[in-house]
Amino acid sequence: MEGLKVDIHRTGFPVKIGTIELWFDSSLENLRRFFDVEELAQEKLKQAQEKAKHIHFPEEIELENIDIQLVDAAFDVNKEFIAAQYDVIFGDGTFKKIYKEYPDILALENALDPIGVAIAKKIEELEVERSEKVEVKKNEYLNKKAQKQ
Repeated sequence: MEGLKVDIHRTGFPVKIGTIELWFDSSLENLRRFFDVEELAQEKLKQAQEKAKHIHFPEEIELENIDIQLVDAAFDVNKEFIAAQYDVIFGDGTFKKIYKEYPDILALENALDPIGVAIAKKIEELEVERSEKVEVKKNEYLNKKAQKQ
């Protein structure tokens, strides 16, 4: 006897960043994370700051006496914060994948706002479609119920 096979279609849509195609999971479970992205990224930032706590950042920076290790540490904290946002939005490891192809932290940081706005707009469009489908199904059900009476 052959069993039943039910296909599951992932909820979401592709998002292309440069030449890299990612998947945005628009399931209800992931949307909660997406709308809390700033809070989740702040938690990651705190972790990065804890790592860098032993580093003393001077009040004023003298160009002739720049401490490269200090600059690298500050860069790493910022990079971890940007990485956390990409990983929260698209899943763990996403930032490494993008950064490998586009090693430009400023460009990736600047892309975050347009990505967030575009995803939010797409989510709104999907919600309108979902509401319309629910309305159609509700009307079909009510029509069937009325015909039985």
